[in-house]
Amino acid sequence: MKRYALHHFWELLISMTHKELTTRYKHTLFGFLWVFINPLIQMIVIGFIFPLFIKEPIPHYNLYLFTGLLTWNFFSLSLAKGSSSIVNERSLIKKSKFPHAIIPLSIVLSNAINLLLSFALILPFTLYYQMFSMERVGSFILGFILLIIFTSGASLLTAALNVRYRDITFFTQAGLIVWFYLTPIVYSIYSVPPALLFIWRLNPMTSVVQFFQNAFINYPAPGLAMIGCNGTIAIATLIIGIWVFQSESKLFDDWL
Repeated sequence: MKRYALHHFWELLISMTHKELTTRYKHTLFGFLWVFINPLIQMIVIGFIFPLFIKEPIPHYNLYLFTGLLTWNFFSLSLAKGSSSIVNERSLIKKSKFPHAIIPLSIVLSNAINLLLSFALILPFTLYYQMFSMERVGSFILGFILLIIFTSGASLLTAALNVRYRDITFFTQAGLIVWFYLTPIVYSIYSVPPALLFIWRLNPMTSVVQFFQNAFINYPAPGLAMIGCNGTIAIATLIIGIWVFQSESKLFDDWL
C-alpha cells in the first residue's frame, strides 16, 4: 500500500511539474530561454557597475556573476512562487484529494529542470576559456543536491505558513532582497571581514553558489566549516519544512 502511495505521489509530482513547465511560458516567443535572458540582463547591468567598486578584480567576473545569478534566480523564483502556491491553488485543493506538498515541490522541480538547461548553455563558454574540468563535476553535484534540499524545505515551510499567515509572502519577498546581498554573487566571499563571516555560514546559499563557481570557473570551493554549517542548516530546514507542512496541511480547508 505504501509502495502504491509513493508511486502515485511521484506520478502526480511529474504530472504537475510538466504542467508547470508547459503553462509558464505558453504563448511566449522565447519560452524557457527567459530563465537565461533575465540573469543575462542582470549580468550586463551589474557587471558594468560593480567592477567600479571592487578593490580586487575577480577573474572572468561576468561568468562568475552569471553563474551566481542563475543559481539565485532559481532559488528566489522557487521560494517566492512556492510560498503562495497553496493559496493560489485553493480551488484545486478543495476540488480533489492529493498530497498537497506536490504543489510547491512541482515548482521547485520545474525550476530545477530550467536551471540545468541554463547551466548547459553556459558550458560552451567555460570550455572556451578552458575553465571546466570533469574533476569538478562533484562540486556541481554537491551544490545541486544542497540547493534542492534547502529550496524544497524553505518552500514547504513558507507555503504551509502562508495559508494561515498571509504576510509570509510579503516577508519572503522583502527578505529575498536582503538575502541576495548576503550571498557571494556580485562579490567574493574572501572580501567579507572574518568577524562577519558567521553570517554567511548561516546562509546555505553561500556553499551552493561557491560549489557552482568552483564547477564552472574553477573558483575555490567552500571550506569544510562552511559546508558543514550550511549543510546542517539546509537539512534542518527540509526536516522542519516537512514537519510544519504535514501539521498545517490538516487545517488548510479551514484557512483557504
